[in-house]
Amino acid sequence: MNSAGRLLLLLVLLLSGCEQPADREASLTALRESPEGFTQAAPGMTVSLPEGMGAHRDFRLEWWYLTANLRSSDGERFGVQWTLFRIGLRPGPYQYGAQDKEPGWRRDEIWLAHAALSRPGDHRFAARSARGGTGQAGVTAQPFTAWIDHWQLDSHEEGRWSLAVEGDDFAYRLQLQPRLPAVLHGERGFSAKSASGGGSMYFSYPLLAIDGEVTVDGRRFEVSGQGWFDREWSSQYLQPDQEGWDWLALHLDDGRHLMLFRIRGAEPYFTGTLVAADGSARSLGADDFSLQPREYRDSRFGKVPVVWQLQLPAAGLDLDIRSWPGDYWNPGRLRYWEGPVGVSGSHAGEGYLEMTGYGG
Repeated sequence: MNSAGRLLLLLVLLLSGCEQPADREASLTALRESPEGFTQAAPGMTVSLPEGMGAHRDFRLEWWYLTANLRSSDGERFGVQWTLFRIGLRPGPYQYGAQDKEPGWRRDEIWLAHAALSRPGDHRFAARSARGGTGQAGVTAQPFTAWIDHWQLDSHEEGRWSLAVEGDDFAYRLQLQPRLPAVLHGERGFSAKSASGGGSMYFSYPLLAIDGEVTVDGRRFEVSGQGWFDREWSSQYLQPDQEGWDWLALHLDDGRHLMLFRIRGAEPYFTGTLVAADGSARSLGADDFSLQPREYRDSRFGKVPVVWQLQLPAAGLDLDIRSWPGDYWNPGRLRYWEGPVGVSGSHAGEGYLEMTGYGG
């Protein structure tokens, strides 16, 4: 297996840490092969909506990803993450013979979902997996629906969405309303991940108004707040010398929103998008901002950076970004950190921090 294949395998292991052993072994056997035949994201490609909400089976890896910062009526804070992943084992669209009108258990793709509910000092996580071709999981673009078993994200009339998730010790039922149009990151939706090439097709709904209910250990809370929705697909996300990323999605008190990430490697790569209150957006490069870790926390899987300083002089931003107290690892074969943050400094705000490639 070449270096690119190893990196893709590592990324998929990261996302599939809680698969059932049989599904994991089957998927990894296929993923040890190089991604020949899959389409690579490249400059010049663009994103079309609403088609972009559907599955892209000529690409190897994609996800539908929601994070939310919520509060109950008595001020208790919650963080919500829900992500559906699709991993192609061979390029689609898939063709079946006359005898295969129902593709059944064919393993042309694997679906995974991760759900988490966070409070200060408390993080709950659940995962599900499914094989392609069974109807157990999937996505449609019009109307938009993404599901795996009884976990479901649906669109409804007037642009509203609903999300229903139930784990062993937590659940949530939420209503979501996009308040700003979709933002295409990078160059018309192509988001570079290194100076030498590689990247993904990437767009976001940067502001979702949210209300609904959260249940923890049988106790129900009425909640409201705001969220961020990401949509991304690729066939080679990282370069061979890159080891992981630090990603932030922030909502500021003046109505602006920020997506920023640092990809760690021999030459760190920085990029981002600043979204104005009216929904207009501009891309950010390494010369536009500084994003540096300032404090680390001992956690069950080693030290991780949990306090960051962001400086974006042209936008008047000098921000202190702090993880909530606690341990926000999503466990698995390769673990990743996914948790809420608070923002202070030149502006107040809130958001989410995702970090991969730490903790062994």
